[in-house]
Amino acid sequence: MGMRIENRMYPSLFRTSEAESLGISKHRLLHDPRFRAVIDGIHRDELKLVEHPTPSWADDAWMNESLKLRAMTMAVPGIAAGGASAARLFGLPLPRRLIDSHLHLVTFDPGRKVSRKGISLRRHNLAEGDYWLGMPMHSPVGVFLDLSAVLTRDELVALGDSIVGRWHGPPLCSLEFLRTKIAERRYLRNRKRVEAAMSLVRESVDSPQETDLRLWAINCGLPEPVVHPPVRCPLLNRTVEPDLGYPHAKLALEYEGDHHRALRSQWNSDITRDEALRQQGWEVLKVTSQTNRIRLEHKIRYYLERRSGLAGRDSLKQC
Repeated sequence: MGMRIENRMYPSLFRTSEAESLGISKHRLLHDPRFRAVIDGIHRDELKLVEHPTPSWADDAWMNESLKLRAMTMAVPGIAAGGASAARLFGLPLPRRLIDSHLHLVTFDPGRKVSRKGISLRRHNLAEGDYWLGMPMHSPVGVFLDLSAVLTRDELVALGDSIVGRWHGPPLCSLEFLRTKIAERRYLRNRKRVEAAMSLVRESVDSPQETDLRLWAINCGLPEPVVHPPVRCPLLNRTVEPDLGYPHAKLALEYEGDHHRALRSQWNSDITRDEALRQQGWEVLKVTSQTNRIRLEHKIRYYLERRSGLAGRDSLKQC
């Protein structure tokens, strides 16, 4: 799955010290909304626009944060987006409490300092960064480890699934690479939490909702469902991969987001896929944000016991 990149228009940026040479008076710089300050020392020109590559899924908040980061790189060399800011710019899932306007930065320069309202800087000894869409970013591995301090195990699994998965585009790195880099760390904060999360990170996950559903099943004591189990469907003359499934019991779990109902093409595709799966003897359970999870658990247990001959409900821990 590729990520579609668009060239969107952004206000151009200039330093306060450049205003006079640009023909901008001190009064206009302070009072004309055309030249609002992005950060101290860096202003934006709302009429003089420039193009920057932008993911098709990016919203206004993403564009504002990316502009603020670009402004900071003009004011303070040797910094990169890190933590929650890097995660937001990469398009990784975060809990609502970490969705705000605070800009999180990292530096690999031990002497670098930043003291600005709404901006924090974290120093790292290990230089792990690169440019992404023209912006300096901490590595996905570094972002994962930094956020382990503020995320729960399950939230960290969702982050890891998204890093090695394909929610907003191709993986940022492979699961093997993520595991290797973490294993190489001699000193690792929150080691138990990181290792517990890494044991549950899976490749090819398409959305945080899939992760949530899989972790919910595990936390209920159900067997872990397989991510995208391949099912050869002669009716379609191709292989179908449901979101989650139990191949031994031919039971599929499909998470239906709002777009499944809103887009007729997606709706028709879902119907065709489900018909093909059922022709191959699979049962398909649909899950939405409104699904009663207690009833869903009972359904899954019923089909697992019926189709795979499990010992009974007592052999599976209840939620």
